[in-house]
Amino acid sequence: MDLKKIHKKLKWLDPFTYVDLYLMPRVNPKENEAIGWVVYLASAFIFAWLIYTGLGLLLGTQSPMMIVVSASMEPLYHRGDIIILHGTTAEGLDGPVVELGMPSLQERELASFASPSYSGRQIQSIEFDSGQSLEITQEGSVVVYWSTHLRKPVVHRTVAKLHAGDGWYVLTKGDSEQNSTVDQDCGQILNGRPQKDCIELYPVPIENLQGKSFLHIPLVGCVKLWLLDDLGSLLSTGKLPAEFKKGNFC
Repeated sequence: MDLKKIHKKLKWLDPFTYVDLYLMPRVNPKENEAIGWVVYLASAFIFAWLIYTGLGLLLGTQSPMMIVVSASMEPLYHRGDIIILHGTTAEGLDGPVVELGMPSLQERELASFASPSYSGRQIQSIEFDSGQSLEITQEGSVVVYWSTHLRKPVVHRTVAKLHAGDGWYVLTKGDSEQNSTVDQDCGQILNGRPQKDCIELYPVPIENLQGKSFLHIPLVGCVKLWLLDDLGSLLSTGKLPAEFKKGNFC
């Protein structure tokens, strides 16, 4: 095996080979170091965007990758893990189906059609007005959705797929014991304000999901969290972000 020949062929897979051969001679003929760094940094951002966009097209989602920023899915995912997503439908999600027989669930709070049951602080089941009882398990698919209440993406598990007249919705929950109830258990909602602390005000329409997790890469996202989240929080507030959990590597 000729390693030199293999290396020579592999270099054509490196996009910066083309930057050196075709771009640098045109924009930096005098080989100015500062200009060279600017070109390389700009090229890196462009290549990253192209890869991210191409991956999204391939996987059927605008958000093909996500960095886990909290401990809410431990022990499955840890802070700093990267998860890979693909687009999904109701049929593509694992989780129990609840037929509600309602014309619409659009902006209907959980308390208006179901009653959660608890053992201590931990939710155990949900009784629906339709007569169906649902036990809360960790057997559903892990999905990512944008929480309009918290204004950030959430990585949690589907605990129920709800079918109403206007389509499919999901109820979600984090695996960690610190996430003691479903994200949508807000109590009554008056003028957009929930009665209880919660993560998302209403069941999430399937079409609003950013994707379903099918692969994860441990701790690769830590560098981003250290540089942007942790360092930024320390500089601005003197404290680590609320999502940081003592004892975690990242």
